[in-house]
Amino acid sequence: MHRIADRWVHRVDPETFAKRDALTAEIQDEEARLADLEDARYVRGEFSGPAAVERYNRLAERLRGRIEGLGTDLRKLPMPSVDVSPMLDGLILREAWTEATNEDRRGRLSLAIDRVEVTKGVRGQRIIPEQRIQIHWAKLGTDSAA
Repeated sequence: MHRIADRWVHRVDPETFAKRDALTAEIQDEEARLADLEDARYVRGEFSGPAAVERYNRLAERLRGRIEGLGTDLRKLPMPSVDVSPMLDGLILREAWTEATNEDRRGRLSLAIDRVEVTKGVRGQRIIPEQRIQIHWAKLGTDSAA
């Protein structure tokens, strides 16, 4: 249910999540730069002498300020939520499924399923779904359908 709700909210407000993802990626990039700068000074010894140390301090402060600013921007963005209570009521689900178009059904199934594998059968033999079809249900942390 967590993965379905997560995918659902991503579909409802994709623009906000795109902004959040972009900011998160930028924060990670800046943190990697800061870590590399720290390695340059403390591990590789590339900043020696007063002028070099002052340069390091300026660069590090600039990166820390950038990371802090991006973090503030990320915290300002709303974290969309979704009401999953209808998904917990079997009667409501059954009615919604009955009234849905095939396109709506496909969209809803893609929230719960990562992929479906069908193994090759023998021509002319009857298809036994349990033997040939394997459904890979969505798990938290995967986003192949999101």
